Amino acid sequence: MEDWRRIDIDAFDPESGRLTAQDLIPPYVQQTDPQAVQQQISQLKSFATSGDINSALQLATSDPPYGADDSTKALYFRAVLETLTQVRQADIANVVKQLQPQQQDVLIKYLYRGMSIPEGQRQGGILLAWFEKLTQVAGVQPVMHYLTDRRTV
Repeated sequence: MEDWRRIDIDAFDPESGRLTAQDLIPPYVQQTDPQAVQQQISQLKSFATSGDINSALQLATSDPPYGADDSTKALYFRAVLETLTQVRQADIANVVKQLQPQQQDVLIKYLYRGMSIPEGQRQGGILLAWFEKLTQVAGVQPVMHYLTDRRTV
């Protein structure tokens, strides 16, 4: 039997003095170049306008700009929101089924972001339909990953 009582829980307390400011910074892989994000946005819009929603969402959720500044993230979110609003409600489940689990996690981040800002709240019914279909396909696992992941979109 393991001695589970010897776990040092004070190591996880942010006020204990053991954690440094560097430990509290979210783990970004790299800083995102705004020019690269602009190219990705234009590619995303071209997929969406041509009707290739699956490719557009694959692109949008495969490499989100975690390391970008807030204004760049907002531009990218608007492009993702435009893509989400172009999908018919009957096709949402098929699109969600084609996403990988990591992409579903990113999609739920965009849905929550949309529900939290006025621009996305205007499209609340569409975002809730996406949320419903995503939880039907993937369960609550993307929601749990959203709650525990410190990276924001």
